[in-house]
Amino acid sequence: MEKLEKVELVREKCNVSYEEAREVLEACGYDVLDAIVMLEQAQQKTEQVPDPIPFFEEAAYELPEGTPAQAGPAGQEAQAKRCATGFVARCKELLNSGMETMFVAERNDEFVFELPVLLVIIGLVLWGASLWLLIVGLFLGFRYRIEGPGRVASRVNDAMGKVADAAESVKKSVA
Repeated sequence: MEKLEKVELVREKCNVSYEEAREVLEACGYDVLDAIVMLEQAQQKTEQVPDPIPFFEEAAYELPEGTPAQAGPAGQEAQAKRCATGFVARCKELLNSGMETMFVAERNDEFVFELPVLLVIIGLVLWGASLWLLIVGLFLGFRYRIEGPGRVASRVNDAMGKVADAAESVKKSVA
């Protein structure tokens, strides 16, 4: 098995970047099993770290018994760093989800195009004409849906189907 294949295998199994997979494999002498075990152990250690405390709940937070209180600027700095790290992690998760979930357009039951939902949302926010293009597309026979690896709300797809049906009935009543 080539180095690239091993990196790809570790990357897929452990859900890490190519760079992380390569570094761990190099550290393990390109032994795939050792690299996966090492990554799992590292992941377990990070899972044991408590979630960051949002600043608005900070006053209500009490340290568990036996935990030395962190007082002064060093404790506040550590707290801020944990909050920032949690915020960045959640943002990355949201961005990844937005890029993996796809906005699909079809016409006459034939695939036309698909875009990541994140790009569609950015387009709607930054360029108002994109909303009008979607509406005109409905009257030209386009149907839209959302597909993704995670939980995709079926109610959203049902609503988009109803809007397409309404546009079709308006089109027929006008014609």
